[in-house]
Amino acid sequence: MLLKWLGGLRENANIEDINLAYKLEDGMKVHIPTNEEKEKEKQLNSDVNNKNDNVDSYDKNIINNSSNTKKININTATQEQLESLPGIGPATASKIISYRKEKGKFNKIEDIKEVSGIGDAKFDKMKDFITIK
Repeated sequence: MLLKWLGGLRENANIEDINLAYKLEDGMKVHIPTNEEKEKEKQLNSDVNNKNDNVDSYDKNIINNSSNTKKININTATQEQLESLPGIGPATASKIISYRKEKGKFNKIEDIKEVSGIGDAKFDKMKDFITIK
């Protein structure tokens, strides 16, 4: 409803990772990437991973995050963005997304420890790379 009121999506909008039922709050900004942006992101991630095939997955995540100094918002992050966090693989990223859909947004970064499989050790690896804002 709100999306239609705002003029709808552009023709080249990529909404595959966007939760269209997510409750918006005043002042919140939501970036919906274009198909071109999504393709560039996939290519960039592919290039980084190909260059680092001999590096273990934890180190790959560090490399991916160090090239992007912007913190990842765990309330709005896509599966792919969550997987770029240290210690987070596809299964845990899916659990984070499921948790958000069921329980709503995280109020503080420490709340991510409520997700099954994320304890103190995993949280310590990722805490410097995440935000809720």
